[in-house]
Amino acid sequence: MIIKYYKLISFLLFVLFIIIFFLIYKTDIYSKNNIKSSYINFKVAAGDSEREVIANLYADKLISSPFMMSIYMDLHDPLFVFDTGIYRIYKGENIPQMINTFRQGSFYKQIDIPSGLRIEEDAALIRNVLDIDNNDYKFSMAEYINIAQKDISLFTNEYPFMKYIPAGSSLEGFLYPNTYYVPLNITAEQMIKMQLSSFEKNIFEKYRNGLLNNSDGLSLYQTIIIASIVRRETLYNSDKPIVANIFIRRFTSGMALQSDATVQYALGFNQSEGTWWTRDITPADLQIESPYNTRLYPGLPPTPICSPGSISIDSTIHSTPNNYWYFLADSSGHLHYAVTLAQQNANIAKYL
Repeated sequence: MIIKYYKLISFLLFVLFIIIFFLIYKTDIYSKNNIKSSYINFKVAAGDSEREVIANLYADKLISSPFMMSIYMDLHDPLFVFDTGIYRIYKGENIPQMINTFRQGSFYKQIDIPSGLRIEEDAALIRNVLDIDNNDYKFSMAEYINIAQKDISLFTNEYPFMKYIPAGSSLEGFLYPNTYYVPLNITAEQMIKMQLSSFEKNIFEKYRNGLLNNSDGLSLYQTIIIASIVRRETLYNSDKPIVANIFIRRFTSGMALQSDATVQYALGFNQSEGTWWTRDITPADLQIESPYNTRLYPGLPPTPICSPGSISIDSTIHSTPNNYWYFLADSSGHLHYAVTLAQQNANIAKYL
């Protein structure tokens, strides 16, 4: 008899445990559903295990019980894998909603913008990475180009360095090359703001004294113009401070810069080559009538010709003094320098 009572009590306790567990399970997993609250940008790093992701969700107070989330996943989708990315997780999401958010994929795209691109190239790269087929797509390539080239007044009061850009100029040179984690629904104006903020942080704040009190007497804008030319004229970083010094001395002495890169910028998009930077420049190209043709006209071009990175800018601020006036690149991109025109002509005969 005692054994029967013991079995009955054990059974009732088991049933009670199941009921309590079920109630806790339902409450903990399904209770939250107000997804209009604030959100956290949650990152799943490459190599993160399920346990690590769940622990990070708990640390960010997005779930109240790692155990319950593990149970839910084991019961409902034991094969689910968290993909690398950055996800927008709302604090009001319950676990099923959260899993669905992860299932839909990262809300952010990583956009790697290299140095040396002009505005049109930036726009095309951003468009291609965001993928116009995504449901949240709002980026307009045409709007990006139009704002960056013609409507910089939108940002004049927001960034201190903007006051050093001449009125009527574009943002060429200031759309800082960097790695950006961009929401799928970003607009052209928001993307430009991210790049300007990056220039503010990585260049203006870091090199402020050198940009505003350059020992060569260059203004901030002139420094960025020369740095942009240096970026397009050099393949190897070791050449940048030497080439920067050559261009600075050419400019300050009144000599024409004679940069093929500025001619490439003037030529624009080359349909036959499929590039904004014409590779096979002809003698006729060198005669193009443009203020960017520094073969014909002394002084600096009206604007930078691309957005240089920190190395080109630092190389221009801290250029390496030298006696060279000329240089040329061989087929491998290595530069050969000359003091006199005769030496330059000898290098042309030897390396080209």
